[in-house]
Amino acid sequence: MDRLRNFGFLLAELSRRYVQLFEQLAQGTGLKLTTCRALAYLERHEGICQSRLAELAAIEPMALVRLLDRLQAEGLVQRVADPQDRRVHRLVLCEAARPVLQRIREISSRAREQVFAGIEPADREEFLRVLERLNDNLGAVQAPAVPLRPEDAPSQPARRRPGHRPARSPRRYSS
Repeated sequence: MDRLRNFGFLLAELSRRYVQLFEQLAQGTGLKLTTCRALAYLERHEGICQSRLAELAAIEPMALVRLLDRLQAEGLVQRVADPQDRRVHRLVLCEAARPVLQRIREISSRAREQVFAGIEPADREEFLRVLERLNDNLGAVQAPAVPLRPEDAPSQPARRRPGHRPARSPRRYSS
């Protein structure tokens, strides 16, 4: 049997089981995976706009709005008006988010320890290097729909033809 033929199934199963483990370890903390994902991406890309955060965290935009409303009410996140475009809100973490992010890192660390149990450090590094390369390969064939940083955005918005609707980009899943 060609093991490579099962690559997609194995990758999906690994992801599903990792999510289950993370959620199991997070039980009792009040943290949901969606919240953890949004806060972790926001920490990496502070100042990001809501639409890009939704794309990176694989959260439907309306669900993200509700999540951000809750996080803002809890004093974890602040929406800041974009000085160049008043329709856009940039997201920044509040100081109260730091202990929550630390807890997320602890849960993630415990999950990684369990997943990589019994795997030599050199094998772990090689595995991660190959995963990064696979991710780069996919990134080369799938252009992001929304620029990661404001400076990567086109200076002028593209003109739309009357009656033309832009194609929706496929959802990206990550954990």
